[in-house]
Amino acid sequence: MKLLCLSACALAMCAQTATDIFDPAKLNDIRLNFAAGDWEKLRATYLEDTYYKAGFQWQSAKVGSIGIRSRGNGSRNSAKPGLKLDFSQYVKDQTFAGFKSLVLDNLVQDRSMMAERLSMELFRKMGIPAPRVAHVRLYVNDKFEGLYTVVEPVDKIFLKTHLGEDSGQLFDYEWNSDYNFEYTGADGGLYAPAPFEPKTNEKSPDLATLVEFIRILNETSDDRFAAALTEFLDAEKYLNYLAVETFLADMDGQLGDWGMNNFYLYRLGGKKQFVFLPWDKDVTFSSTTRSVWHNSDRNVLSRRLLAIPAYHDHFTRALQQVMELAGAPGGWLDTEINRIKMQIQTDAAIDAIKPYSTGEFYDGVHDLHDFTRFRPQFVRGELGVR
Repeated sequence: MKLLCLSACALAMCAQTATDIFDPAKLNDIRLNFAAGDWEKLRATYLEDTYYKAGFQWQSAKVGSIGIRSRGNGSRNSAKPGLKLDFSQYVKDQTFAGFKSLVLDNLVQDRSMMAERLSMELFRKMGIPAPRVAHVRLYVNDKFEGLYTVVEPVDKIFLKTHLGEDSGQLFDYEWNSDYNFEYTGADGGLYAPAPFEPKTNEKSPDLATLVEFIRILNETSDDRFAAALTEFLDAEKYLNYLAVETFLADMDGQLGDWGMNNFYLYRLGGKKQFVFLPWDKDVTFSSTTRSVWHNSDRNVLSRRLLAIPAYHDHFTRALQQVMELAGAPGGWLDTEINRIKMQIQTDAAIDAIKPYSTGEFYDGVHDLHDFTRFRPQFVRGELGVR
């Protein structure tokens, strides 16, 4: 008889890879099995970060004991909670498909149910490291609990996979006020753990370089700014990042309406240079007519960069490149919207827990198609190009 994997962990590792988890051509199932009453407790205490033990199954692969908690900021929801799946919460160093954890996004802020997935794909097409996203059906104790997305977490595994190293300092920017990179003093405690929450080296994070970066942004004279910034940031890569957010009319990103939000900041190992990593892009595609300059004068970094003619020109070229990648109606973005709609529409319709109707889901998809039709035209008008 052919030997089978003997343990749940061994089965998980031998049966699945990250490529399987985020295969864009498949709509897979995630099954969670809680002890009696625990799922109801998690939903009742959805504003808390309490972990509950559960079994996990992906296709035929099972993991017997993982930690699950509610997650999210504005997306926290008692009926359809967003979830963090922590494979090592109860079993030290346990992983699944190479991941220590995964995120399940509840899709309650986006009636099209695909904005984040499309956004992250566009970031990656632009050469920017971004989490992988795929749709899944969630079953809890064998009951269908709706359509979710599984999202790759930004952690040391992500850094090693997408940046090739993980020895630097990772910060999760957690919104707590209308902040736009202003320098408020030399004390690192003014910036961390809020709004910059250390996610690596938590006990002794490198705050000095972060503070120095922010001071340089604010206090360096105009004639020295570009040269001084080079040590801390690849300005052209940052402007490429900003161009994606701007084209997508992201109202809750770098140039957000409530200050900066939804990104990770990573200082590369052995260097002072920072890299921006996107996160939580479910309120993109907000308007076909949101100005590409909206809030750019409020953010210290964007204001100073765009005041330099060479960087202003790079930003406009980057926006044009993003538009070319997205394409006109019938192009990549339009085609991808339709492909994902065909993949998820049956389960979106029977998702009785989503906070909008099935008709509103189709309206959201229609709005995305309209975005591909009208957004490039508006952006070209603002840039003065054809």
